[in-house]
Amino acid sequence: MENLNLEKENKKNRKKIPLTNSEAFTFFFITIGFFSPNQNNDFNETEIKRFEEYGFNLKIKQARELTIFGRLFYLALIIVFIFLINY
Repeated sequence: MENLNLEKENKKNRKKIPLTNSEAFTFFFITIGFFSPNQNNDFNETEIKRFEEYGFNLKIKQARELTIFGRLFYLALIIVFIFLINY
């Protein structure tokens, strides 16, 4: 009976656990399928599926946000690079 209560408590707590710093850096800097560019199933998608499977709701939200911010970062970096080349 205690194990069942502990399992329910763990499921409840998983919903509020944020990304660790290393996970956040991974989702920010590895936004595009660098590990498998010819396939849809890259490292980040695998991690998001794992978060969904185990009920890490906050991690899913943060991971998706960081992926978008990472893509915007690379886009801005390319624009700055092009601007610097032209001047």
